[in-house]
Parts: sequence; C-alpha cells; structure tokens
Amino acid sequence: MPNIFLAVLLLLNLLGNGCQGSRLASVASNRSNEKLLIEELISRYREKGLLGRPVKEYDNLVQIKFGLAFVQILDLDENKQLLRTNCWLRYQWRDHHLNWRNWSHPLFKNLTQIRVFPDLIWTPDIQLLNFADERLSERREARIVVYEDGSVLWVPQSLFKSTCPVEILHFPFDTQLCQLEFGSWTYDMTQMNITWYDYEITYDNNTQGLEPNPYIDYTNYIRSQEWRTDGEDEPGIWPSRRRLQIRSVVRCRTVTFQSADGKQYNRTYKTLRYRVLMRRSASFYLSILVLPCILLSCLTWVIFWLPPESPAKMQLGMNIFVAFFILMLLLAETTPSAVKNFPLIGYYYCLNMIMITLSTFLAVIVVNLHFGADRRAPLSPFVRQLVIEGIGRLYMVRQSIPLASHKPPPQQQLLSSQPQNQQHGSLATSPAQQHQPKLHMPQLKYNKFDSRRPSNAAEDSPILAGGHAGAVEKDVREVKRCLRMYLSRLKEKERKNVLAMEWRTFALILDRVFFSAYVMAILIAVISLIPRTHPKLEYSNEDQEFCR
Repeated sequence: MPNIFLAVLLLLNLLGNGCQGSRLASVASNRSNEKLLIEELISRYREKGLLGRPVKEYDNLVQIKFGLAFVQILDLDENKQLLRTNCWLRYQWRDHHLNWRNWSHPLFKNLTQIRVFPDLIWTPDIQLLNFADERLSERREARIVVYEDGSVLWVPQSLFKSTCPVEILHFPFDTQLCQLEFGSWTYDMTQMNITWYDYEITYDNNTQGLEPNPYIDYTNYIRSQEWRTDGEDEPGIWPSRRRLQIRSVVRCRTVTFQSADGKQYNRTYKTLRYRVLMRRSASFYLSILVLPCILLSCLTWVIFWLPPESPAKMQLGMNIFVAFFILMLLLAETTPSAVKNFPLIGYYYCLNMIMITLSTFLAVIVVNLHFGADRRAPLSPFVRQLVIEGIGRLYMVRQSIPLASHKPPPQQQLLSSQPQNQQHGSLATSPAQQHQPKLHMPQLKYNKFDSRRPSNAAEDSPILAGGHAGAVEKDVREVKRCLRMYLSRLKEKERKNVLAMEWRTFALILDRVFFSAYVMAILIAVISLIPRTHPKLEYSNEDQEFCR
C-alpha cells in the first residue's frame, strides 16, 4: 500500500513538471527572452529599490558619472542673457538590483543588456542649476541601457536654456564665457558623489583605457555660424592632451536648513560646472556696423578739406551726424540695454558725433572769421608769432599764403621825408629862376577834381602875373591833400586786407589743428577697438580639491 502511494506521488510530480515545462515553453514561444528578463527585473525592482537609492546600506554613496556633449549652440540672447544649447547628457551608475549575471536560468544566459523606460527604475535627480526655461522641461524621453552586471547608462537629449552673463565691451569682437552647472537637487555629498564621465582612449599598443573627461565633448558638434567655441577644434583628443579648451571645474554649494525645533544645519551639494568659451564671428556686424562707421569716419575728414567759406562744410557735417545717430540706434537694437559696460564701438560713435559737432561749430567760427575779418582788431604779436609763424609754417600754410609786411609803404616814407616847406606848398625859387619869363597858365581851382578857366580875359596873357602865384600854390596844396587822402585810403585798404588775411590764415590753421586732433582721436579709438583675447582660464588644484 505504501508503495502504491509513492508511485502515485511520483506520477503526479512527473505530470506537474511536464505541465510547467509546457507552460514555460509556451511563454517562451509567445514572448522573447528580453521581455521575460525585463518583466522579471522590474517585478523584483518594485519590491526592493524603486523608492530609494540603489545601495545596500544607507551610509553607502551612489557613484554617478556625468558627462556633457554639445550638439549645437542654438542662440545667445544678449538682451535676456540666455544661452540655448542642444546637448546630450550622459549618466552612468551601478544598480545592484538590476544584476542578472549570476542567474542560472538558461533563458537569460545570452542576454548582456536590456532597455527600460526611466520611470521604471531609480534615476539620479541631476539637474541644470542655472536653468532659465519657462517650459520647465529640459529632456526628451530616452530609454536606459542596463547591463548584466548592474551598470546603467542613460544618454538623454536635452534642449537647455541657461543663464549666461554677457560682457559686450568689445562688441562685435567680444568673447563670452558661459557656464552650465549640474548637480543633484536633493542628494547631498553624504548620499551621492558626482564625478566626470570616463572618456575611452586607445593607446599606442592598441589597448583600450578610460580617462576622466572634465571637458565638454564636441565629437558630434555642429558648428555655429555666429559663435566659435574653444573646443570645436579639438574633437577626439584625449582630455589630458587638450590645450585650447577650458577645463570644467568642481564646485560645492552649501545650503542652510532649519528644522521644526529651530535648529539649523548645513548640507553640502557637489556640482559640476562646465565652461564654454565662445568668440563671436564678426563678419555680419562688420558689414552693418563697422564698415559704415569706417566710411563715415573717412568722410568726416572731407569736412576739414572743404574751404572754410563753403556752405557745404556745415551741410556735410550735419548729414554725417545724422548717419552716426542712425548707427547708434541700430547698435542699441542689437545690444542689451541693461549691461555693465557700454560697447566701445558705441563710444566710438559718440566720439565721432562729438567731433562732428565740434567741426561744425568750428566751421561756423571759420566762416565768421572769413567774412568779418576786416572789422576785427589785429592779432596780438604773441598769437601771430605762435600760430601763424610757428604752427602755420609747420602745416605749410604760412608759405602758401604770403602775408603783407608790417613796415609802412614806400609812399608814406616818401611823404614823411619831404621838407616841411614842401608840405606847406611853398614855391621857393632861385634868383635866376625869378628872372626867367613866366608862362601864362590858366588858373586851376580844385573843386571836386574839376578845373575851370577864369572868365576874366585880361588874365590870358602868356606871362602870369605875380599876384596869381598864391592861387597856383593853393591849387597845388589841394592836389597834395587829395593825394594824401588817396594814399591814406590805399593804406587803410591794405591794412584791412592784411588783417583779413591774418584772420583767415588763423582760421585755416585752426582747421588744420582740429583735423590733426581728430585724426589722433580716431586712431586712439580704433586702437582701443582692437579685439583683445580673453585671458586663459587655467585649471587650478583648488578646483580639484575643493569638494573632497
């Protein structure tokens, strides 16, 4: 009887095993081994690790390796000071709840990796700390690769909008340093340790190795048309051999909390600060801001080359002033309004507008001096010697414009050297001349440069009577007075011409001096606009040891 009972139990056991084998066979035929493994792992994971960190003990740290790869720089908004980038994030950690290497089930023997959704397992809460996107979302949905030893790799694609302080002092030849700071939002350094992602390298003997990569990866980077980065010329180079790219740094932020009982305690969070150095491609701004500025500056020189009395001098100056004002408006639209430093090219525009205003003001002075010079007082000897004889000869103006001498004219010297008796019109003659026969001359009466004959016919004799000598002497005195008046007018006219020439020469020399000052100011402004290279930001040991 017992033998019969044992035989029945053995038969039932064999039937049960056959039914279970047929069930597994039917399940394996309906579902792939990967699906079975995912279901088995997720079912076990929900029982153990979904609600907490994937550690065996509470004091254990979760080691997270984080990396950042640039795909494209979309835009840098200078007005809002925001940087938009297309990036790939790389997370790597180990979850011992997802290890199936030691499983003995034959269905999972050849499976080395699977893909699961992020919401099915634990993921680190590493976020962009200087996040500035109003959408409050940064990642695209991407599955996680899980390996048989429990290693997890997650590479989501993200569109970041981060804050970036903009310095536009050297616009459009500026260089911007932007930072993307990543760190855990809730796990401090006692719970999570964030390190650099490992970069795979190949040595000379064809052996593979890993090296921490504290740089932004530019392997799949699409070059921007406006910005040149420091790392796009070094893709695929070992991290230890990079010379152009700025190394990222490790930072820590300490947050102070206050408990319900009033006690304060600090927590330190480790962050990775990725730095990117961007240089603006100024070809577009050269054509709309710099080139018109240079052409208008050269056209400003023409203002000084025009004659001082030309009305086009002021008209051209006002037109150039309006053109620079339009460039200022265009510059204001392309640069942020609330900035620490105003662009140097804006100062250059203002300098040109000031110089044009001064040149127009000087043109008014020159025109006034030119047309009203004959009514002004003469230049002082010091000013004449300094400006006309000194600076004028330096600018080759004194040689090209000869001025009259300040010595009295020869006619004045001749009149002043005459005897006193001749100035009074005496006709003293020698005794021999008194016995000569006198010619009869008509009586000359000076009346408005007119002469008339006397109406007395008795006086028409060939010999002048002695009583008429006084009348001739009076006429001669009238002629000499007219000559002196005429010479005085010539002298006054010559004096006014010399005075006008001096003032016009003085105005012309001032125009040349202002032109030289303008050229010097423009050269200094252009030299100050030469783009300066951004200082090399070296990686220091303080960054490396800061969070240890």
